[in-house]
Amino acid sequence: MDPIEETRVPVSMIGKVVFASLQTAPHPQLLAWLREDLSRRVVQSRASRVLLDLSGLVSLDEEEYAHLVATARMLKLLGAGTVLVGMRAGMVAALAALDADLSALPGACDVEQGLALPMGR
Repeated sequence: MDPIEETRVPVSMIGKVVFASLQTAPHPQLLAWLREDLSRRVVQSRASRVLLDLSGLVSLDEEEYAHLVATARMLKLLGAGTVLVGMRAGMVAALAALDADLSALPGACDVEQGLALPMGR
């Protein structure tokens, strides 16, 4: 396996929910792989929800956030809603200061809360 490809984000299942945890600073290739891997897993598992754990990130810029929003929109077309979990308060404040559309994706403090959110949200 290519050493760079070893940095792919592991995508797993929690029951019938697709789960991925970003633990390293996202770069364009990593985000492209994540989109590809999430869409493949959603189709294979017929999952209706995806949890993206961002608790391992120190920062997230507007472009990276926009990529996650675009990925979530694509996953929605495949039948799965996306919830961001574990975003740090400083990260949310920075995105708000950049006028990022924080209403584009539902969020939760942690995985347990993300799993408990109603599907329609």
